[in-house]
Amino acid sequence: MTERLYYSHPMLASCDAAVVSCEKAGEGFAVVLDRTIIFPEGGGQPADHGFIGDARIIDAQEKDGLVYHICDREVPAGAGVTVTLDIPRRLDHTQQHTGEHILSGLAFKLFGAHNVGFHMAEDYCTIDLDAFLDREKLSRLEREANAAVRAALPVTEEHMDHEALDRISIRKKADIRSDDIRVVFIDGGNIDSCTCCGTHCANTGEVGYIRIGDSQKYKSGVRLWFSCGGRAVNEAIALTDSITELARSYSTSREELPMAVRKQSDELAALKRELKARTRALCGSIAEGCAERNAVIVREGFGADDVKMLTECVVGAGAELCLAFGEKDGRLYYRALRSERSKAPMNELIKAVNGLVCGKGGGSPAFAQGSAEGRLAPETLETLKSFVQKWAAGQ
Repeated sequence: MTERLYYSHPMLASCDAAVVSCEKAGEGFAVVLDRTIIFPEGGGQPADHGFIGDARIIDAQEKDGLVYHICDREVPAGAGVTVTLDIPRRLDHTQQHTGEHILSGLAFKLFGAHNVGFHMAEDYCTIDLDAFLDREKLSRLEREANAAVRAALPVTEEHMDHEALDRISIRKKADIRSDDIRVVFIDGGNIDSCTCCGTHCANTGEVGYIRIGDSQKYKSGVRLWFSCGGRAVNEAIALTDSITELARSYSTSREELPMAVRKQSDELAALKRELKARTRALCGSIAEGCAERNAVIVREGFGADDVKMLTECVVGAGAELCLAFGEKDGRLYYRALRSERSKAPMNELIKAVNGLVCGKGGGSPAFAQGSAEGRLAPETLETLKSFVQKWAAGQ
């Protein structure tokens, strides 16, 4: 068994140890020590990093009571070594994990929501709750969590067997085979209590700050993205900088930014409606002036939606078939539409167009569409006009 000093001496930054074994493991070496301050991956928390002498610890895993330190070089078995901890990484993980306890405990106490999933990655953390929390409830949860942080409440642990565990009521009991069960309490259980193998702050004040960054409905509940401590502070600073820059671009304050964005959004929606109406009127005029039974039309500045509208107007005005092209932002958009009188397969026509303009597209016999890079060359347009007339006549 590896003696785990990260439980008995959680603030220990280095320790002396003896190398029990060292074996090749993939591209690295799995080193077992008689004692360690390195936390192995578990309970949703990534492994600590650090050094065994000059060997860098890049991962740590637990199996059958032993902690395997995955190192970038060999460490001789039987050697006496000094183990040093990557303290910033441990602090970050400890803050995230303690913050998760605070959020999970309060979500249960305030709203009866159970934590059914926790994941801590290098740059984000998530909690899955089995009950949906709306924005108002999430705001309350975040405020209450940070009130607990400011109160600097004690975070303690107790070790007990299954019989003792069965006599107490806690938020979450993991399925643990060992008879040495570690239970973590925040404020004696007033904020949270559950079985846990991770590392934690000595009190809630060390978490610093808890921020719920985002949420989305997940299954029958909700998934929360959150951050604590230094992560949360860095995210808040980055968000403030982004909002400040955006507010300046609108010549307004951060507080007035939502109103300015809504105003611009309303104005943009009105302009889009006006542009669509004018485009429809233009397509109607083009259709009225189109005498060809099988029309081939090119319009500069038309995108995919505009080309769709143009084919519908031309066919609606009496054409049996319309092949329309739009040239916009260096790209060519095209669509073929037939009337109910025509039996010509538009998907076959688009295949031919794809070949001529080096484009991609497809569709059904009734209509088809595609796009390509560049513009439609004049000689290609003349080829298409001639082809469409002959091809449609032969259908």
